[in-house]
Amino acid sequence: MRSITPEELREAIDRFRIDGEFIGVRALPRGHIHDTFVSQWLVDGDTRQFIHQRMNNEVFPDLDLLMSNIHKVSDHMVARLGENGADGFEIMRLVPNRNGNPYASTNSGAWRTYIFIENTESFDRCQSTEQAFEAARAFGWFQAQLHDLPAVELDETLKDFFSSPHRYSQFEAALENCSEERRGFAARAIRFATERREMVDVIARKLESGEIPSRVVHGDTKLNNILFDRETGRAKGIVDLDTCMAGYSLYDFGDLVRFTAATSAEDETDLSRVGTDIQLYKALSEGYLSTAGEFLTDAEVALMPFAARLVTFTIGLRFLADYLAGDHYFKIDRTNHNLDRARVQFGMVEDMERHADQF
Repeated sequence: MRSITPEELREAIDRFRIDGEFIGVRALPRGHIHDTFVSQWLVDGDTRQFIHQRMNNEVFPDLDLLMSNIHKVSDHMVARLGENGADGFEIMRLVPNRNGNPYASTNSGAWRTYIFIENTESFDRCQSTEQAFEAARAFGWFQAQLHDLPAVELDETLKDFFSSPHRYSQFEAALENCSEERRGFAARAIRFATERREMVDVIARKLESGEIPSRVVHGDTKLNNILFDRETGRAKGIVDLDTCMAGYSLYDFGDLVRFTAATSAEDETDLSRVGTDIQLYKALSEGYLSTAGEFLTDAEVALMPFAARLVTFTIGLRFLADYLAGDHYFKIDRTNHNLDRARVQFGMVEDMERHADQF
């Protein structure tokens, strides 16, 4: 997406029903897909904040469908818990535009606005095993609130998003059509991926046979999608519901492991730093089961270590395919950025394989 001017940003903010005196707005760099900003307002003598996102309609071409899913998830949770949430958690709530719709279209793009969950902070790197436990407890709690929402009621915002076989097919197509230069730079990562072809079908077969159920999942369980209370350190809210749709519960667990238990940054170039922290993994497993254990089947629980490897490998395939195809999906800051990301994911998988008896 093109850059946005201050005037365009203010115009977009003014499209939403916010009562109060505008104080200011700042960029909030987060994620690979949307542009995010936080505005401050004086409302009845108090300062309140709102999150504004310019949505990427190249990634999400059907914005009506996307926002419909988010509404269904939020409404289901409000019906269960009330508008103020429960169990120490608050629910991300949309602010309608001035016509009552969930998003606004402007010359600079399509925008949505959320009420900011106050006195919270997010983290790109896990600070402790206690924080890992709390993060996994939060996502397990989120799934528990949605386990009685039929997955078929949510539309597929991104086709085959959770499908490892589909991601492998994308990788194969990108490999077939990529330049010789990129193929050469990525040779080791390509070899790593092709050597693990058989693992990509395991979960898909179990879903097809009914051995594990299809459920509503979050779909992007990075640590920085959790808001932690600044005073208590407890999880207080979960953000980024774009990929809430039918999937398998352990995708959420696996994605949380691959992000939170990483011993390096997602785009680390020094591969000697790459790995999976076993103690953080154990804390994540315990935290997740503390809230999700009430509805998970025995088969799902048994697959947790494998799911951590599979999802990490699958995300690596996505980064590698995007690199080979010319970097069209994920935002990049440098040449070979997506290749570096793929190498990190594959390094984590290799580390989990090496220490499989400890997971």
